[in-house]
Amino acid sequence: MQKLNKFNQYLLERYPTVWNTKIVWMLLAALVFHIVFFIIGYVSHIDPVSLQKYSVKDDYFKNGVIFVHLIISILLIVGWLLMMLKNNAFKNFYPTSKGKLFGQFLQYFIIIFSCTTFYFSYMTGFRMFINNKYPDQEMAKNIDIINRTAPFLSQNIESYTLENRLFPKPFYDLYCENDIEKIDQNKKFFVYYNRVYQYYTLYSKKSYKKDKRGNFIPPNPEYSNKIQPAYSDEKEKFETFYYKKEVVDLSSYIKTTQPSFYNFSEIFYDYDFHELDNGVSAIETDYYYDKDAPDYILKNKKASVNQKTATLLNSKNQAELEKLFEDFLSISKTYRVKNNLDAKKWVSMIYSKDNPNFEIRYFIKDYAGKTRTDEDEYYEETVAVDSAVVSSDYTRDSIKIREFNPKINQQLAPDKYVKNNMTEYYYLSGNMKDLLKSVDSMKQDDFFSDNIHIYIWIAFFLSTFIFSFRITGLRSLLFSVISAGVLTLTVTLITVFYGLTFRGKEQFFVSYFILFIGLVILLIPLLKMNMVSKMVSSVLVNISMNGFVLFVLLIFAIIRIHQNAACQEMVIKMQDSYPYQNCSNIFEELGFWLSYIILFAGFLFMYFYTAILQKWKAMPE
Repeated sequence: MQKLNKFNQYLLERYPTVWNTKIVWMLLAALVFHIVFFIIGYVSHIDPVSLQKYSVKDDYFKNGVIFVHLIISILLIVGWLLMMLKNNAFKNFYPTSKGKLFGQFLQYFIIIFSCTTFYFSYMTGFRMFINNKYPDQEMAKNIDIINRTAPFLSQNIESYTLENRLFPKPFYDLYCENDIEKIDQNKKFFVYYNRVYQYYTLYSKKSYKKDKRGNFIPPNPEYSNKIQPAYSDEKEKFETFYYKKEVVDLSSYIKTTQPSFYNFSEIFYDYDFHELDNGVSAIETDYYYDKDAPDYILKNKKASVNQKTATLLNSKNQAELEKLFEDFLSISKTYRVKNNLDAKKWVSMIYSKDNPNFEIRYFIKDYAGKTRTDEDEYYEETVAVDSAVVSSDYTRDSIKIREFNPKINQQLAPDKYVKNNMTEYYYLSGNMKDLLKSVDSMKQDDFFSDNIHIYIWIAFFLSTFIFSFRITGLRSLLFSVISAGVLTLTVTLITVFYGLTFRGKEQFFVSYFILFIGLVILLIPLLKMNMVSKMVSSVLVNISMNGFVLFVLLIFAIIRIHQNAACQEMVIKMQDSYPYQNCSNIFEELGFWLSYIILFAGFLFMYFYTAILQKWKAMPE
């Protein structure tokens, strides 16, 4: 205790501002709690089950840790204020320089920032645990095993129908037409219940011309002859249109049109997190990706899955398949993914003498127990609705279907086939996907840049508020809050009156009206401080310190309003019906940098404004 008193005495004699703000002790106290939150983050997800959910990085806010954070932050800041407010050199007319005043404000900011940012320590601990527990090389090896095993889970019949096939090469190169209205009945086609498939070669043409709406115009003579493209690939400067050419007979490759393991080509999970042209990460592409679209990075990966599955089936090596299943179930056990699968029995369900084409004869549930939970039932109903919409493309007319499949009434519909062949085995594949996504998101997501602005601005506004109280006192600060409220109400009423009276360009009126009021508040203390009383000037000073950054933001907002207006006028001249098409503004161009620019302007303003504070203090009471 004696050493602490000596240290305090040393600070008081050598660094009075540091002694007064208690920054040394507050930073030490904050450091202790940062270490505590780091440890909490490190141990928070030791159980792999805790990672089997959507957006695990939000657990800080969902699991109540944020409330502990808030309580500790409030207690630290209140305790700090009680200690610091015992001494106020500026209030008691001690010599205080411009640099010392700004130094006090800067130390307030550092103290509040350090006492409110425990989230980053928690997330750093969480990320370190994930990196140690789930190293990249091990995860890459496990994901490869998972992706090679996933085709045999047979949980969704739509993944095993003929249009999914990409191996051997003819399936990769050809276009599979499955719209019943576009099938050429005079040429070879394939039928499964109410699904019709026909394979085409393609030719492509590029278009560089755009219409008034900014869409590329299909090339001629196809456009003039109203020939619809099979699909297209749009780039920045051109769009490639792909058209069907000739029908190809793939009977030598297609031994059955029933759902088969040979057709599976989906990627269970892609740990690379490649971003596609449509902005969907590869781990989610099973729901969005069109296999015929010319995105060859993903298409090659899907074809690779299809090839590995076909090779494994063709080898008819049951021991190899059993070893793969054992490795898969071992990984599932490590990650605590619920299932009741047995490797040997699983293999026996796949290999059968009366099933040389490896048609799907069994289905594994993706839920535990005999019935689904409410959430699973909702998911199942959603999928069923989506499937019905897709199926409607094939079943437009029952008479039309019978032209392709006369025996349709003697066959089982896909949903009934699944129900009749559902086993008691289950595997919660969604949980495995969620765990893998959680691990990769924690390794790669930038949680710092996404959240730092919130804590910076909390610290800045609290610092300016406390600094205002230290300089002008409680009475002036309360009058300032009341005055700001009255001004806000006045501006709102005048704006409503303007809108009802004139109707038009309210944004410009409000923006410039607030800008005018802000300039008056800023300029009076700068130029005419002696013309108003000390109480009035203290109100203006407080509003200026606490509202300057908002004033700067208003200037950027006015620039944006003018940019949007100019862009709209330009587009109207071009007779375009999309008023903001291809219009950028200063907010979009600067992005997060705008926050840092305004913050820098705020600190710069506070540095120079300390001279005004000294003049204000010198005014007679």
